[in-house]
Amino acid sequence: MNITALNDIISASVRIAPPITLAALGGVFCQKAAIFNIGLEGMMLVGSFAVICGQIAFPGSIAAGMLFAIAAGIALSLLFALAVLRFDANQIITGIGINLLGVGLTSFLLRAVYDTQGTLRSEVMGKLPTISLPFLKVVPILGGIFGEQNLLTYISFLMVLVTALLLYQTPFGISACAIGELPESVATSGVKPKRIQLLAILWSGLLCSVAGTYLSTVSVTGFTEDMVQGRGFTAFSALIFGNGNPFVTWAVSILFGFADALGIRVELNSAGMSSSIIKMFPYLLSVAALAVSCYAREASRRKKKA
Repeated sequence: MNITALNDIISASVRIAPPITLAALGGVFCQKAAIFNIGLEGMMLVGSFAVICGQIAFPGSIAAGMLFAIAAGIALSLLFALAVLRFDANQIITGIGINLLGVGLTSFLLRAVYDTQGTLRSEVMGKLPTISLPFLKVVPILGGIFGEQNLLTYISFLMVLVTALLLYQTPFGISACAIGELPESVATSGVKPKRIQLLAILWSGLLCSVAGTYLSTVSVTGFTEDMVQGRGFTAFSALIFGNGNPFVTWAVSILFGFADALGIRVELNSAGMSSSIIKMFPYLLSVAALAVSCYAREASRRKKKA
């Protein structure tokens, strides 16, 4: 593989990673606040559907589509919060329920409201712009990777910094971290843990819905049933591997994007490998990342005991 090909794959990795990055960053807050949220997949799917609904209601308006998506993601996250915070439901089962609800609800609305199945498109599709940064494009290697990307790609970079600042420099973030580590101290300090957890869940729903909009307005122009295809679980793997650190989580998201981009390149080059095996690359990497993360945590726990 020559340098040009490698540069192209890395650039593709950066383009593929934003939905994983955004969903994983949303999950970071939940993890810090002691919320085990595996419902990222369902929240992403609802967002990817709602953005098209908004553009159908307001033809060609990407802003309306984004607002629809954010509202849908927050509504679904509110349902998750109601179950786990108000009724003390099992977080894992609730997360699975949210994922199933996302699949079932979007399929039902596709048929009931739009009288179609499989795919939904707006006649006039608004699309988030691709932004060119001339000052960066002239930089060798980096210019080809970061010099020209979609708006949401740059927003995902920004959200890494915003997440880090919120977590480590604000009372909300510090309280969220404390809930996950020392919940007793938070309660005695006068902070209401469930309020912090509610905000963390809502923030997660917002970011997941924005991640979903990337899939239906950038990756493709329309909604397809179950189009998230496991990216929510990949995002969950990224945040677990990153152990709640926004920068490590982002790096792992790029790594998953690299695995996906490499698989696509191998398939296009007809390397004689089955396409089914190629499509397994990101998921195999997810399993490997989780295995390494679990091993590292167990080694750290044993070292502390010793």
